Amino acid sequence: MKKDLIIHEAPKSPVSEAIRTLRTSITYKMTKNHDKVFLITSSSIEEGKSWVVSNLAIAFTQSKQKVLIIDADLRKGRQANIFSLDNSYGLANILDNSKITIDNPNLDEELKKVIFKTQIDNLFVIPSGLFPSKPSELLENKQFDIILEKLKSEFDIILFDAPPINIVTDSMILCNKADSVIVVCAIGKTKRESIVETKKKIISMGGSILGVVINKMPIDKLKEYTKDYTKYNNNKIIKIDNSKLKNIS
Repeated sequence: MKKDLIIHEAPKSPVSEAIRTLRTSITYKMTKNHDKVFLITSSSIEEGKSWVVSNLAIAFTQSKQKVLIIDADLRKGRQANIFSLDNSYGLANILDNSKITIDNPNLDEELKKVIFKTQIDNLFVIPSGLFPSKPSELLENKQFDIILEKLKSEFDIILFDAPPINIVTDSMILCNKADSVIVVCAIGKTKRESIVETKKKIISMGGSILGVVINKMPIDKLKEYTKDYTKYNNNKIIKIDNSKLKNIS
């Protein structure tokens, strides 16, 4: 399991508190509209969407939710690497599986092959699997809807880790499979016009935008905030490696 899962390693840090605040906002949406499937994407690359997905998922397990991450980035999926899982068989494989049918009595057994338990209690991951040659076509398979309906009955919350929406079409395909879409952007990297284009694409596919997560706060500002926070926190010093602080929601 990678060291950048800060909410697991440093649950009292200000970064972890920010993630829990995001969890609270999403929980309100879930309670109000009975939503449970959320697509997390970004406008472009290296904005931290996979980091947000993995840490947010752990935050939900800390509130006693049974959580599933579906790594739907069939081009550069990272969740298997983050949680140290085997990525030789995953979403790409199951979407290409002719045994995935509504009337298949062994559907549960087929799904179990791609659902991996992590070291975090109540957190499961479907990794991307080996990257296919035509990922967009796979995501449009009718098997996906069958799989998703089954998974919704098994988990309290499902988080899609989806590719950058302005780079490839995959996230556009997935928009109407999720109850809401969360867009991750990075301070100093994401341009306003990129966010505008992202919004247009999500809406055009019938997606519902829940909000935007601001990521990658500058280290100098975060250090200042951390200093004030640790004084407030009973004068206890919370040691956090700077490499973990490059991402913050």
